[in-house]
Amino acid sequence: MISVSIIIPNWNGADLLKAHLPSVLNAQKNYQGNSEIIVVDDASTDQSVNLLKKEFLNIKTVTHDQNQGFGKACWSGAQAANYPVLIFLNSDVEVDPDFIAPLMKNFKDPTVFSASPLILNQNGSPADVTVSMPYFRRGKIRYKPVPLQQLMNNTSSLPNPWYTLFPLGGAFAVDRKRFLELQGFDDLFVPFYYEDTDLGFCAWRRGWKCIVVPESRVTHFHKGTISRSFNRFRIKIIRKRNRLLYLWKNLTSPELLKQQILFQLLRLFYSLFLIDGMPIVATVLAVPRFRKAMRKRRNEQKNVVNSEKKIFRIINSANRANCRAIESSAYLSCGQVPEDS
Repeated sequence: MISVSIIIPNWNGADLLKAHLPSVLNAQKNYQGNSEIIVVDDASTDQSVNLLKKEFLNIKTVTHDQNQGFGKACWSGAQAANYPVLIFLNSDVEVDPDFIAPLMKNFKDPTVFSASPLILNQNGSPADVTVSMPYFRRGKIRYKPVPLQQLMNNTSSLPNPWYTLFPLGGAFAVDRKRFLELQGFDDLFVPFYYEDTDLGFCAWRRGWKCIVVPESRVTHFHKGTISRSFNRFRIKIIRKRNRLLYLWKNLTSPELLKQQILFQLLRLFYSLFLIDGMPIVATVLAVPRFRKAMRKRRNEQKNVVNSEKKIFRIINSANRANCRAIESSAYLSCGQVPEDS
């Protein structure tokens, strides 16, 4: 059995740890391979550290003296880990008792970078971006999800794994060596959002695969510290700014980058017409990081095994084949993704 380190970043989430850590401990107990749980406390000011010391003595704790953000907390956990596969979990995620083993078996394939569980919402339905089928249109990378009923089916007889462009940062397993090779989540996206999207894209570019394993399941309760600590407007602005940075870095094709910049200029003019200041503010905040994004883009261009269009084709072709296999047996439609994606 593959040995695994489970890493949980935490910032002022004592209540979340108390509620959801027991499920992780239970899953660890059920897993037959070697495992460890590491909580990285990112300078919490609540009772998180005291709670860990008093109630979770068998869990390794890494503490930051100053708050460094989600990406740095994950990096600290990866560096402290003893095992070759890492599972990252948000503190507001509750895991099924047997979620580890289905993820681990996929790392026998040397091309796999990450394996994600099926992430369920509180109501038991799968998150609609668990499997992202990407395509490029009007200057943006867009995603069509696989219909939810498809993911709830048994995947043992499907012709391919479910591919996704990126693992969702709230719950995924990753090859530790390759995660460290990519230097973890890129600080270009500090404080949050798009770091997981970027990570998956960088992996695919190097010829590695990001897959989803529906047999492994977790529930995300969406009670994390971002919504507690930042107002809604700032969260939206950061998301829009980081989406621009993500595109600037990852559109290594000159043709696609030119399209992105052209359509972004058109959107800005349209925003002025609509008196919608949010896209303008997000762009203004992104511009100071443009040069840094371009430097990182040049580095990505040196590592291209798969172009953007080839990545999209690999993911979508495999997932369409899975959908056709399910449709033929269960009459479930997989929807359409543009063929030129």
